[in-house]
Amino acid sequence: MILSALLLSGCDKLFERPEKSTPAKTLIEVNSDGLLSASNLYVYTQMSDALSKAQELDSIVTSFLHHPNPLALEEAQNAWTKAYSAYIRVSFFDKVPRFEKPKFREQNDTYRDIQINLDSWPIEPGYIDYLPLYPLSGIVNDLTLKMDLADVSAQHGFSDPRFASLGYHPMEFLLFGHDGKRSAKDFIPQENTVEVVSADTLNKEGEENPPEEHPADETEAEHHEHTHVQVSGPQNHNRRRDYLRLLSGQIVKNLQKLTDRWEPAHGYYAKQWRQPKVIEQLTNLGVIYQAILDTLQVTLLEKHIHPMTVQKQPDDLRSPFSSQDAKNILDLILGIESLFNMENGFISEMKIQDAETADKLTAQFKRLITDIKRLPENLAAQPLDKRKEALAPVQDKILQLFEQIYSASSVLRIPVRPLPVSTS
Repeated sequence: MILSALLLSGCDKLFERPEKSTPAKTLIEVNSDGLLSASNLYVYTQMSDALSKAQELDSIVTSFLHHPNPLALEEAQNAWTKAYSAYIRVSFFDKVPRFEKPKFREQNDTYRDIQINLDSWPIEPGYIDYLPLYPLSGIVNDLTLKMDLADVSAQHGFSDPRFASLGYHPMEFLLFGHDGKRSAKDFIPQENTVEVVSADTLNKEGEENPPEEHPADETEAEHHEHTHVQVSGPQNHNRRRDYLRLLSGQIVKNLQKLTDRWEPAHGYYAKQWRQPKVIEQLTNLGVIYQAILDTLQVTLLEKHIHPMTVQKQPDDLRSPFSSQDAKNILDLILGIESLFNMENGFISEMKIQDAETADKLTAQFKRLITDIKRLPENLAAQPLDKRKEALAPVQDKILQLFEQIYSASSVLRIPVRPLPVSTS
């Protein structure tokens, strides 16, 4: 009887219905082809806009040089601001690794080379043109240097990255001047008012010094301090005009190259993303995504914001002559946000995979942009404590955005480098 009972009990258990298990969540395949196409279209569209704005700037500069006057100079300054703003919104694509033609490398014409020629910063303004205490400094006043592309290009980063002779920022200094108060008179075509070879050979009246004019007990440093000359106004107007033309024309040519290379149908960089089995598509997406993370961490936090929160008189700024540093921060974020929100882009794909993550990321962009727009236009001119106070919420929200974008890479299954231990 006991044995029969055990057997019956075993049969009951054998035929018990199993408990219902929770079905595994089906992963929706990420549309890698769509994301790559959308990213290609984004960079091409933005680069085309930067090119268009640079062409407008070039036209306005030509008009200004035809008839230099304060209103025309202001128009050229505004055109420079718009042109540079358009470029910043796509500038972070220089961080995306790519194959380069051997010809590009041989001719120093890779993406990296072009970017250096367009946007080297910070720069040394005295390398470009005169400063208040040095009226004959810079390329403009170096009469031994031909004002042509070959000679000016040879000076670019000659002995230090700050010694930039090409790109947006030398042009910025020519248009805005050291204190943002460039005079249109500096571009009126005229001959020099004094015959000058070197400022060290002049006294305060602009006349040549006798070789032994300074006392024997005066140090060389003291002598040079005493011979900061006040020449009768800026010199070499025609060289300044030619330099401005050269810079403007080169910016247009370099942007044209980048625009052509990103053209979706035939561009060299664009075609790389369509070549099967050369680079896995998720790897291509990964380098784009990583470029965004690097821009937030390195460019925004370390290069833009850090100097303004630690330096009493920040001298490592991107646009100190036009006072555009707060706008530069905004333009970088707007460029990244546009990449995420492009049609069939990262946010669209995220909504398919995880709508909550997409909504959180969208909201974080909006909060950050709101805080950046509250920054004073003359941010760099504020006292250090005021700058730190104004930038604190922006820093916090950039860090939060960084972490959310990083988390979103898991939703999209895009491989990126490990998150740093600390983002503070």
